[in-house]
Amino acid sequence: MIYAELTGGLGNQMFLYAFARALGLRCGEPVTLLDRQDWRDGAPAHTRCGLEALCISPEVTICAEPGFAKHHLPLQNAAKTLMIKHEQRGGMQSQDWRPFEARMAPLLNRLGLHFVTEGCIPARRGRWPRDFLAWGYFQAEGYFADQAPVIRRELRTRGPLSPEGEEFADAIRASACPVCLHWRCGDYRRPENAALQVCTPAYYAAACRRVAEALSGAEIFLFSDEPEWALAHLDPAGLPVHPAAVHPAAEDLALMQLCHHFILSNSTFSWWAQYLGDFSGKRVFGPCRWYANGKVSALLEEASSWEIVREG
Repeated sequence: MIYAELTGGLGNQMFLYAFARALGLRCGEPVTLLDRQDWRDGAPAHTRCGLEALCISPEVTICAEPGFAKHHLPLQNAAKTLMIKHEQRGGMQSQDWRPFEARMAPLLNRLGLHFVTEGCIPARRGRWPRDFLAWGYFQAEGYFADQAPVIRRELRTRGPLSPEGEEFADAIRASACPVCLHWRCGDYRRPENAALQVCTPAYYAAACRRVAEALSGAEIFLFSDEPEWALAHLDPAGLPVHPAAVHPAAEDLALMQLCHHFILSNSTFSWWAQYLGDFSGKRVFGPCRWYANGKVSALLEEASSWEIVREG
């Protein structure tokens, strides 16, 4: 059995699903995702599980048993805890731990653990031990590129849109050139998350200028967790702007995918919207860095087709 602990919001959960599902398909093993329920205690590591709103496979189980890894995967959980403590002492968010995690991967894989906080480090799944635990973020297309058709199909939103969502979808479909602009505010604007403060008003202004120059008839469809704040700080370079109301995450994701082109934030939610969007002439405008502290992201390293936007 392959287990993976869910962490973060819907975008992060989708990367964990994609990693574990692709590994399970390669190895011919079932997958169980562990919903740690940290959000019930207000812990920042995890928000409410949102994958049930997507077309995930019935072959993937979601387990919400408290302390499952500690009680049922004691060796893997102990190794995971040691790795977390080591990186936290050195600054988990402030340092690039990829070289260390790559060196540790062969040993940890033999113990039945794959631990990755950044980058694409392949998992080596042997016949022993019987159970394999994945912990981390796995934010790289390389983890599931060989299973892309399955992942694209299973991570689409399930069910109909709300009436308000359907009305906004009609506006997107009626546009000759709809451009999704995603502006992550909320937690990204907090002082403790300075490392994530990359996509500034100057970045979005520069991106809108690029869109205005490159795409005839472009209209901006603005998605944000704080749409009023984002609209007040957006310079759209003269382009029409249609702000979306705040919908459930899965509905916003479905609406964003209807757009033909994308202006991204440094957010996994933003990344998935452009990845699942299927307009054949899609153009993606993204930031020149993912972290303000200089850490490198595999999402940018893999983004050879994106048009990189620099402020100013």
